[in-house]
Amino acid sequence: MERLEIKVRSDGSERHVVALRGELDLAAADRAWAELEPLITAGSLVVLDGTELEFLDSSGLRVLALAAHRARDARAGLRLVAPHHAVQRALALAGAEKLIDTRANLEDALAD
Repeated sequence: MERLEIKVRSDGSERHVVALRGELDLAAADRAWAELEPLITAGSLVVLDGTELEFLDSSGLRVLALAAHRARDARAGLRLVAPHHAVQRALALAGAEKLIDTRANLEDALAD
């Protein structure tokens, strides 16, 4: 059984919601990046719904950092929604909360 479930929902334009459920760790990092990378294009908005993301290790942090840098370079938006406390702690310890725009809920993340 996969420890990370990824569901991508697009609204037909350049807005994508990527729901992450479970653990974003070494075992799932490459698969997560393979899902995210093609979504981050010029002018796109990628919202990572982390409400059900329970664990994030350094490999997962690397994926988020890669996505943040790719979004910046492509002039795209990248937002993370309401991560679990353990995920918030990992982001804070790594200083990554400065890289990633974190929002309280999906509605806020999708607002322009």
